[in-house]
Amino acid sequence: MEKEKRRALGHKAMNLFQIEMFRIDQDSELFETSPKESPGAGTRKAKIFVNEENLLYRIRQFGEDDKIGVLNFANPFVPGGHFMDGENAQEQWICRNSYLFPELRKFRRTYYYKNELDPKNGYISPSLIYSRHVKVLRDEKEDRILPDPRYVDFISVAAPNVNLIRQKGVKFDSATLYSDIFEKIVRVLRVFKIHEDRNLILGAFGCGIFGNDAKMVSLAFDNALKLKEFGGCFDNIYFDIIDNKPALAAFKKEFGA
Repeated sequence: MEKEKRRALGHKAMNLFQIEMFRIDQDSELFETSPKESPGAGTRKAKIFVNEENLLYRIRQFGEDDKIGVLNFANPFVPGGHFMDGENAQEQWICRNSYLFPELRKFRRTYYYKNELDPKNGYISPSLIYSRHVKVLRDEKEDRILPDPRYVDFISVAAPNVNLIRQKGVKFDSATLYSDIFEKIVRVLRVFKIHEDRNLILGAFGCGIFGNDAKMVSLAFDNALKLKEFGGCFDNIYFDIIDNKPALAAFKKEFGA
């Protein structure tokens, strides 16, 4: 899809939001600290799938009443990651095809500006934004507004930016990097857990332009999901990875999918 068309789709979504904004039931919350660990709901393990799919396709496979949680790989400095300019990564797919962007803009000072002031040498704040009941307008074809939209709960959080870490000349420490990724994943899962989002669409968190190693990230996800506190809390977990063959292979190997 050409950049100009992507830009037009984003503007269309925001124009529709302006029309509907007083009739829709969506809201957001900033989590600056991690929820405390709480007991799991049993020992049943979630079904885990690793697929080469667009997350917009995956969202449409759920019914209208299913509780769906989606991890948005956030740009930590710019709400929506310049999606209105036609940029095209995971967050931009989401924002040009949903009403997530207006929720992210609510935290310009409390999240994005704070990250500008202190990017933590590229590791980025572990704070996250939980956006509830966000309307998703289109499927992966992005060719029309669907008559039966889905409503999704999003968590927006930034992975550590390995390229920025190196640019700042910070000593590269794999153990510290793994710990940062693992902590953020645990926070994400805890927030989805307390909001009872039983079906999750995750992905190769930070394995694109941020330069994280997919083997490390997939291991962090695997270890986090095995924690007792998440037992019985989720039904289906999808790692939908597109345009990144090495990451897809790493996640398939880690999860045996």
